[in-house]
Amino acid sequence: MRMRIALPLAVFLMMLATTSVYGQPRYSFDTDDDFFAAASEWPAWRHTLERHNSQREAIEQCLREKETCARRLRGLRHVLLKGAELNPEQQIHLVNRYVNAQHYEYDRVSRQASAGNQWETLIEFLERGGDCEDFAVAKYFILREFGFDADDMRIVIGLESKRTTYHAMLAVRSDEGVLLLENDNTIRRNGNRDIDRFIYAINERGIWDHEKME
Repeated sequence: MRMRIALPLAVFLMMLATTSVYGQPRYSFDTDDDFFAAASEWPAWRHTLERHNSQREAIEQCLREKETCARRLRGLRHVLLKGAELNPEQQIHLVNRYVNAQHYEYDRVSRQASAGNQWETLIEFLERGGDCEDFAVAKYFILREFGFDADDMRIVIGLESKRTTYHAMLAVRSDEGVLLLENDNTIRRNGNRDIDRFIYAINERGIWDHEKME
């Protein structure tokens, strides 16, 4: 499940970044020098976060009253209620399996030429599926519902070593290192041998440019 890098951000980074280094083969959260900008500086991602926040009331209502739960949210309700009884590691595995069972559609929104490759909210993803960055974002949003700290998670984009394509995954910082949640239901620790280098990462607070331009 692969993706084309979101062109608006690629252009944004090329225009404004000031240094150039390749990313690390093992992903690390200790990359303070790679911090690029606040998440709000990327309009497409900011709009996704705003839409998600406005839609959270529907998720909360679904948890409070099963009868009011829209069909698309019934599975999520079950996951959130069941997952509340689990420890963080079990929650990570549960969310990875649940999201990976959703419908995959390659680069669906990129056909909107004026917008480029966009990001879906959790509810939008559950309604119609998405491609690999949407899978990573959905995992991020669900783990946030479980109380995971935004500072301990990033949606990471990497360049695959055997292809000329980009791949998105969710990185979660844990006591056992960095866990990379993949679309094939695997959870890799610290790194991914199929990734040549990491390009950029985002969460609701920031953007990290792992491939800055000198």
